[in-house]
Amino acid sequence: MESDPNIRHSVITDVEGKIIAVNHHPGLTNYLSEEETKAFLKKAASSWKARKQLSPKIGKGLYAVVAFEKITRITFPLGDNNLIFVSMGSDTTRMDLREGGQKQIITHILNILSGDPTKNYVNQ
Repeated sequence: MESDPNIRHSVITDVEGKIIAVNHHPGLTNYLSEEETKAFLKKAASSWKARKQLSPKIGKGLYAVVAFEKITRITFPLGDNNLIFVSMGSDTTRMDLREGGQKQIITHILNILSGDPTKNYVNQ
């Protein structure tokens, strides 16, 4: 959140989509109600579990991106039992066009999750 103003919020869930932690960018209002957010996260977690079943054949999932007109949601695995959902403004609603776009934010988060925020994850 502090690393890029275009990140609207982040949510950590368990693999069932149950919310563990939430962090919102100050001053922003959610587009979805709390109930809608919970339902949305449960469906996304279910989709991630389905992809995980294919990992022996296609490899472990690194992230998944879902883009809407107003937001882009990126899902990352957080260990084996949790997920982190990061929501950023779509290109037309980004807070600061000088800051990171989707590719830069994904790379930055993958670097943080790898344990080395200075590593260039994309080139590994």
